Amino acid sequence: MWRIIRILLGIYLIGNLIGAYFYWHRIDQFLRFMPRVPAASFAAPVNELEAQKQDLAYLKTVLDYDRSFSQSARLEFETKIEKLTARETLLSKAEFYMSTRELMALADNAHTNVTERPAFKDFNRSGIDVYPFADGLYVVRAHKNHADLIGLKVVAIEGMAIHEVMTALEKYSGGVKQWRDLRSLNFLRSPELLHVAGIAANPNRLNVTTESASGKTRDVSLLALDSVDSDYYRHAYLTLTPRQLPDEKGEWVQSLDQNSDIISPYLTDIFDVYKTAEIGSGLYIRSNSLMPSPENPVKEQLLSAIGAVPHEGYKFIALDLRWNPGGDYGSAVAFAKQAARATSNDGKIYVIVGPNTFSAAIVFTALLKQYAPDKTFLIGEPMGDRPQFWAERGKPFVLPNSGYWINYSTGYHDWENGCADTHKFCFPPNKRYDAKIGLLALDAVVEPTYRDYTSGRDLVMERIIQEQTEAR
Repeated sequence: MWRIIRILLGIYLIGNLIGAYFYWHRIDQFLRFMPRVPAASFAAPVNELEAQKQDLAYLKTVLDYDRSFSQSARLEFETKIEKLTARETLLSKAEFYMSTRELMALADNAHTNVTERPAFKDFNRSGIDVYPFADGLYVVRAHKNHADLIGLKVVAIEGMAIHEVMTALEKYSGGVKQWRDLRSLNFLRSPELLHVAGIAANPNRLNVTTESASGKTRDVSLLALDSVDSDYYRHAYLTLTPRQLPDEKGEWVQSLDQNSDIISPYLTDIFDVYKTAEIGSGLYIRSNSLMPSPENPVKEQLLSAIGAVPHEGYKFIALDLRWNPGGDYGSAVAFAKQAARATSNDGKIYVIVGPNTFSAAIVFTALLKQYAPDKTFLIGEPMGDRPQFWAERGKPFVLPNSGYWINYSTGYHDWENGCADTHKFCFPPNKRYDAKIGLLALDAVVEPTYRDYTSGRDLVMERIIQEQTEAR
């Protein structure tokens, strides 16, 4: 009997060893890159000041998990948070939020941050939404009381040139400038947040200088609207949609008329995370998310797009990732491996990118460059992050009283040189997929102006179709 037990125990142990050998990458990933962050365990705060101090004390422990801070940034973080914690005066809600953002931005890593949601919904609004184009920041949406500002360029805020304003706001977000500028759009919406940033003189009013197409300037004083009465949050690019948005309650107007027949296809059905269409001898695929779900089976959708390829292959595939903030890059691997076979011998894979192209979407472009190096052509605007970045995390890190979600980063990525053999914290799945591909940069820069946007032109697709026409 004991002999049988020993044999079974031996088989069990051997099975575990074999399993550990084959699944070590998953075990390693779980143990080193997905920490089990304990929830804060403070007594109930006696007042708001103590609540803020508790949040700051807990926030300080994020350094135990986040690996993206340099040593100098860690020291600066510790110095600044100690100074904030020592305060005996209460910070306003806006001051506290912006302080936490400034602390996390010290990492200069786009994935290391404080949730964007409060910036969008918890503070007052100026009544206008702006978006950056090649020729400046333009008012693309406005409360009906300010409908006459639609289409005007914003050249100054509170007498400060707009480029100086954007530079001043960079310290509240990490990453490359184009990504920081997108994050700053939520700050530009709020006089309250701009007041904390030292830009607006009054937290309840914003003075804006606009410029018309003829060059005529105009100073406008905007009385703040209440905060958004909705749990809804939207990505920055959704300000471009011709549709009314849930938070606008039917009281806002936009640059584009949703009934217009000149809306560019790249803005049509912008809420759909997946869209595909054949264009002549080519195929257009738009992917707005790589996060799989029952409603959005990303891997299957992408593969189905190239499931019925013409006998000679497509002359080109235009993969539109300009609105894709990422998700799970594993959903894109199979497509990246097969895309080259879906095109003709002299075909091209155009990858359309921009500042909203982020995280796993950047990895997607790198995978295509890896598996189809002679066919992949990056076109559009600079992407939202560097090819080298920190991402990934384990259990949520949530401040106990404000409820702010803190995004920390544990795994390193290098999608130009690979990191499997050079970095001890290279994210384990990368060891199977990353490679030395060289420079991951745009092959062609195409930046639309505000007029291009409102006239229904998609300069990127025009460039692709023109190039294909000339190649015949």
